[in-house]
This record gives sequence, structure tokens and C-alpha cells, in this order.
Amino acid sequence: MPGRLEEIGKINVQITKSSSPDQPTGESRFDVRDEIVERIRRIAGKDSIKRIVPIQSEGDRKTQDINFDMEEASYLATITYNNALTEGWVSDLKKYPKKC
Repeated sequence: MPGRLEEIGKINVQITKSSSPDQPTGESRFDVRDEIVERIRRIAGKDSIKRIVPIQSEGDRKTQDINFDMEEASYLATITYNNALTEGWVSDLKKYPKKC
């Protein structure tokens, strides 16, 4: 399990905006977020994600928390994005205590 946690902790996604005739012009602003969420799902398990907090603005960047379960434990991943939402990475990953 520690290997999978390290893999989640190293997630870093960059999307370059390319204007090609094959791509629709209504490209999603949340492509980076969707890619990060999908990577966490692939590593932790299909039904692992329990809660995705909305993206919060923090001046020169944006952040978002994602709660997920892996094996018998819950974890909280804090994702940091640039303001243009073209780059995102896991900036903090910690065990999240379950409330009884």
C-alpha cells in the first residue's frame, strides 16, 4: 500500500491548450481536475473516492480536497491548481480519521 500512496502523492498533470480542428471548441475547464480524479480512482480503486470538495480560490492558486478510501483507511489529498486550471498536482496527502 505505501507504494500506491507514493504514486498518488506524485500525481502532477499539465494540459496544454491546443487548437486543432479535431477538438471541439467547448473544451472543459476542468480537464486537469478530471484527469487527477481518474488517476486517483485507477490507483486506489474504482469506488474509492468518497467526497470531492469544490475548488477554492486562494489568490495566486486554487485548491481542492479529495477524500478517498484505500484498503481499510481513509485519506485526504489536497490538490493545488494554477489559476488557469491548466496544471494541477497533489500538494498534500495524509491519513484522514474516520468519524464514528
